[in-house]
Amino acid sequence: MLNLVLQAVSGVAGKYMETRKVKAEAKAAIDTAQVKARIAQIERQASAEVDYDIEAMRQTQYSWKDEVALCVILAPFVGSFLPWTQDYVAQGWIHLKQHAPDWYSYMFMASIAASMGIRWAVTQFGARK
Repeated sequence: MLNLVLQAVSGVAGKYMETRKVKAEAKAAIDTAQVKARIAQIERQASAEVDYDIEAMRQTQYSWKDEVALCVILAPFVGSFLPWTQDYVAQGWIHLKQHAPDWYSYMFMASIAASMGIRWAVTQFGARK
């Protein structure tokens, strides 16, 4: 009789341990799947960003916007060396610093970066803050 009770208890304990093992394996499999899914998501996101930059560069060959953006960027620089425009350039910088909202600077940089296909430069600049 004692032997029968011991067999029953050991059978229940064995089933309990087996169930616990299966649950632990299932949880480990779920954790592994979640990590793999997150890695795949990060890889897709990085690939999409690179693809966007490449396509932006490809599209610029048919557009004048890059040349216009470059002229806008270079005009104050060139004007700083021309005696008859130096005062106007200086006044423009002072006026922008005092009156332009911060969001305008960010939008300006983002527009130029997107136009030139260097969107990564703006994201890196923003990450340093």
